[in-house]
Amino acid sequence: MKCNRNIPFGYMMRGGKYIAEPAESEAVRQIFEVYLNGMSLKSIAAEMTVPYNNDKVLWNKNMVSRIIENKRYIGDDTYPQIVEQEIFDRANTIKSEKGKTALPVDNTTKYLRSLIKYGRNTECKRLSVNDIKALTMTTVNMLIAEPTLAAPTDSVEYKPTAQLTLAEEQIKEQMSDSAADADKLMADILRAASIRYDSFTYDDRDKTDSLLDILTHHEKIEEFDMELTRLVIKYIVIDGGTVSAVLVNDKTIPIQGA
Repeated sequence: MKCNRNIPFGYMMRGGKYIAEPAESEAVRQIFEVYLNGMSLKSIAAEMTVPYNNDKVLWNKNMVSRIIENKRYIGDDTYPQIVEQEIFDRANTIKSEKGKTALPVDNTTKYLRSLIKYGRNTECKRLSVNDIKALTMTTVNMLIAEPTLAAPTDSVEYKPTAQLTLAEEQIKEQMSDSAADADKLMADILRAASIRYDSFTYDDRDKTDSLLDILTHHEKIEEFDMELTRLVIKYIVIDGGTVSAVLVNDKTIPIQGA
């Protein structure tokens, strides 16, 4: 289970008092500077090199967003100032304006409705947009808490291609021929091995690796995150009293308590 920081990023405790942690406080100042220069939250997260904490080495846009919104950085009776008030206010004004225009409500609604697939049971309740939003958040947070749920459980079935089958048959013919050219046989064996390697499928292994990486390094979300949902969920199936999510790697998982 992931643990949260007890001390806000940018600070450390010394002698019973909060003081600025050198590397982290400089990272905070850099976040405000590049954000004011137009860099997106996602791009900032990708550029961060100072770990958020020991449990979360990688950053995400939600972490960066919380840094920008944290008023402690302008200083108070407990925390020393890291960012000037004027810089803090400018950054949050920009963030507020971006939030108003980032995504039209009708587009969000359209996307959420497209996520739901109803089964053959025609009596199942049609969900409202808010219900769908809550359902996706429940699913995403469940996977963040237990990323291994997204890992495939079925064994991978190997199916040779027609090209590989032909190559292997030719090799068998040569091996049964005592007069076969040894060099040609070896070349054909290597070619067949290459075809086998190129044709072997891994049941969306790349998608699974990417998905597990996202879930492992992401914090629990407190509000709907459309970008994260797109990276995790392909669609949600509702069939009578059963609700399940089909993930981007085609793994299907039941949604408990839905």
